[in-house]
Amino acid sequence: MKEPHLLIIPSVPVWPQGKSLIFDRKFYDGMALYAQKWPGKVSCLMETTTSQLPEFGAIKKTAPELPFSCITMKEGDVVNTEHLKGVSLVLASGDSHNQLHISGLCRKEKIKCVYVIEYIPETRYQIASLSSKNPLVKLRRFLYIWHHEKKRVAAFQLADALQSNGTPAYYEYKSIKNNLLYFDTRVDNQHSISDTDLEKRLDYLSRGNPLRLAFSGRLIQMKGADHLITLARILKKEAFPFLMTIYGTGELENEMKNSIRQHKLENYVSMPGAVDFYTKLIPDLKQKVDLFISLHRQSDPSCTYLETLSCGLPIVGYKNKAFAGLLELADIGWGAKLNDLNEIKNIIINLNKNRTVISEKSRAGILFSRLHDFETTFNKRVDHLLSTLEQ
Repeated sequence: MKEPHLLIIPSVPVWPQGKSLIFDRKFYDGMALYAQKWPGKVSCLMETTTSQLPEFGAIKKTAPELPFSCITMKEGDVVNTEHLKGVSLVLASGDSHNQLHISGLCRKEKIKCVYVIEYIPETRYQIASLSSKNPLVKLRRFLYIWHHEKKRVAAFQLADALQSNGTPAYYEYKSIKNNLLYFDTRVDNQHSISDTDLEKRLDYLSRGNPLRLAFSGRLIQMKGADHLITLARILKKEAFPFLMTIYGTGELENEMKNSIRQHKLENYVSMPGAVDFYTKLIPDLKQKVDLFISLHRQSDPSCTYLETLSCGLPIVGYKNKAFAGLLELADIGWGAKLNDLNEIKNIIINLNKNRTVISEKSRAGILFSRLHDFETTFNKRVDHLLSTLEQ
């Protein structure tokens, strides 16, 4: 039997620079691992872009340095049958509107097709709702989402399998055959907190020091960043001893910094900006934080959840569909209704009085994350693709 050729068509672009290509680091690491694990040729087909490079998490390579083949196409170009020649299986992005025709192409060419999906319609509508105050603009965007969702479902029905990142997508498309649930994470065994380090941090917690709270992510409304400083103000008003660190950058950053100054929160809240994931963020979360605060309004399957749990950190957050789905699977945190900051405050204050509960959920979180670490999740996804080839 001929060795299978896997073609991956991601939603992320690639940045050409002279004779080199600059990749999103997370995507590149995944491709390098596919090249190791897949029993045949591995290629990717990517749109080029001239947009701004990511601040962190990029890697530059020349073609001979790549452990896989990378085919580039101009921004806006459409995948066609020429791109699929010699391919055995296509792994396509179900979130990209311009890839919803690929399962039809694959069906005609007798090529297996698997989609990856993260966002559910609810999340798309949430994003559209916050993107404009003009009701006509909102209506147009809602109709666009509705129209493409019909095309998405039809595309998934033509495909051979689906890989759903997070419980919201898994349940939204539960009628699609061969649907695999997985949880996205960048954290492998090597970077997961050790039992010794976890107990060391929990010992600090048991000594009655101020609770150390943290958030990491884009500082935008959909991630609830606008509520973080409000929460800090509420806790300060309650004379509650705490420290909050907010990692990340985004459109709300300056507004949040101004609010910290205005409300004299400098001794409570720090904003170190965007930091390197492996050398700064993960070590800080493992050593210097007791509770992770996630006020995400949208139900996207943020990799933040699993990456936080891999640091042995329980989560206090809004029960969007993604976090609520996690809480149904494992006892790893506490949830409140969307936008109910008063309940978030009550949870934190009650936990401060009963810190052994934080320790218990810290241990539960690390156990759950080890079942879904990067290697385990990746191997499960590759096995799923190989089983699809055999059907």
